[in-house]
Amino acid sequence: MSALDRLLENADPSLEYQATRDLLGGAPRRCRELRARIAAAGHGKLLLDKRGPDGHWGRGAYGPKWTCTHYVLFELLQLGLDPDNRACRESAELLLRHPRGKDGGINYARTVEYSDVCVNGMLLSIGGYFRLGERLLETPVDFLLETEMADGGWNCEYFRGASRSSLHTTIAVIEGIERYLASGGSRRAGELEAAKAKGIEFILIHELYKTRTTGEVIKDEFLKYVFPVRWKYDILRCLDYFREAGFGYDPRLEAALRIVEESGRKTGRWKGGAQAGRTYYRSDSGKWNTLRALRVLNHFGRETPGI
Repeated sequence: MSALDRLLENADPSLEYQATRDLLGGAPRRCRELRARIAAAGHGKLLLDKRGPDGHWGRGAYGPKWTCTHYVLFELLQLGLDPDNRACRESAELLLRHPRGKDGGINYARTVEYSDVCVNGMLLSIGGYFRLGERLLETPVDFLLETEMADGGWNCEYFRGASRSSLHTTIAVIEGIERYLASGGSRRAGELEAAKAKGIEFILIHELYKTRTTGEVIKDEFLKYVFPVRWKYDILRCLDYFREAGFGYDPRLEAALRIVEESGRKTGRWKGGAQAGRTYYRSDSGKWNTLRALRVLNHFGRETPGI
């Protein structure tokens, strides 16, 4: 069987939809039909069925991980659920109506004064994806612009005096900016575009995973790919973001592209992985990583086995 045949064998509707859209160039009508199935069967339906009558999953906005409202909505957008899903839009609005922290960001915590930058980046992703509009999203937009660091990225530890940005935080923020702008968001759009460009440059300076001084791997976990994406950074997540954003080839991507390429070259399959913790549904992360790797390599003009 080819890599694509293995990928589509007994595939979840969400994976079949994205493989058809991104690898097979499926016709728009066929893609719409497949996308509609995400809410009706498989992974997507299981998550939607766990939503409580109060509009939340788990015990509310942020507990427990990964079965809370925040992370379930973040997972559903990764599956490609129709952004006009009414239940998800209502739940996303509940998140964005949370109180503000001392620093002006949305803050789920009752005992911590400062807002989490990663959380606000993901909230901008969620709100942008589910098209919640300018009024509800003005808080994370303003907060993220105000917390950008001098080196062009972001760091959740900024209020403790951190002087260097974090790849974990930066990817969450630029993904959020991308989804907000793609949804038609216009609040401070020029500033957001400029901030996104600086965030991308911060990542590129590190060639996605290296220290600037010695060129060593910053963290080994950056080279291990997980799905669903939570808060951690890895090079496949980053490259898939560049693909989604329509970002073209840059020589500073080369080392990361080679790593992704080599990790699946022999078999046409990429290993699965997930952040530890209880979930509602254990997805086939190997298939998802294979899909994401193939579409990344295809986007950047690399050889893709079995397509």
